[in-house]
Amino acid sequence: MTDPTADLAWFRRPSAELPGTLNACYNALDRHVVSGLADSLALAGDRDYSYARLLTEVGAFAGVLTAFDLGIGAEVVLSDLPPEYAVIATLACARVGAVVHDSEQPTPAMRVLGTRPETPVGDVPVITADDTGELTWATAMTAGRSNPAGCADVPADAPLRVVVGRAVPLGEHLLAVAAGEVEDDVFGPLLAGGTIRLPG
Repeated sequence: MTDPTADLAWFRRPSAELPGTLNACYNALDRHVVSGLADSLALAGDRDYSYARLLTEVGAFAGVLTAFDLGIGAEVVLSDLPPEYAVIATLACARVGAVVHDSEQPTPAMRVLGTRPETPVGDVPVITADDTGELTWATAMTAGRSNPAGCADVPADAPLRVVVGRAVPLGEHLLAVAAGEVEDDVFGPLLAGGTIRLPG
């Protein structure tokens, strides 16, 4: 019988007693860079990103998240981001084990906002760490590049994201995506070593 977990890279493989640990970002980016796909196209949009370049940007934004003490289980809301930034932020959250919510929570650990009523459309996103401070994307990334974050060892039964109030378990989702049973615009192409093609 084929082992359904064989298509993923695990930090600790699941057993009858434990769910195992892995990282969605590692499976999407790091393992492909290590296996020789560093120069292959990972993200095509207004700008193109190789796997190596996308990993650098994701690691930097993950560094921003860890600088604000966000890690496994921390809640992050991504709102109205341009597609390129949304991909980077989504992968960075997965890298540190933070949970992406699809709607505002009462007290998220961080909000990453693209457009707001008082901000002209098209301006760079604003990262709001809490209700008192904001950073532009460019400022945050400059800091993040000085201390990029590695991959967290995330339990497979931890949530990857919350969609319409439902937690999506990390391991279950990645296994379904790898098997072609579930569509995922970010992790689907990258798990297969392919390319995310953004509209434009």
